[in-house]
Amino acid sequence: MPTAAVRRYWDWLPSVCVLCGGEAVIHHIMHVNYQRISKDDWLVAPLCPQHHNMGNDSVHALGGERPFLARHGVDLVHWSILNRHKYEIGR
Repeated sequence: MPTAAVRRYWDWLPSVCVLCGGEAVIHHIMHVNYQRISKDDWLVAPLCPQHHNMGNDSVHALGGERPFLARHGVDLVHWSILNRHKYEIGR
């Protein structure tokens, strides 16, 4: 269950998919530098259901963030780290 601080961060994030601009849900980053990581509520990116886990070219269907980057040209790991930093310096 996300903490109140995490919820505030999620509310601060754009509510649209970073790829297509559709209505988004929170995607937890699963891999960093080819290593599977444990769930981190702060390491997230907004994705629509199609690009999150419902479509054939979703991050889950493709097997993680690296294949997603190769297919779509969007680095979800970089995006999530950059926006977490923006959030921290903007508070």
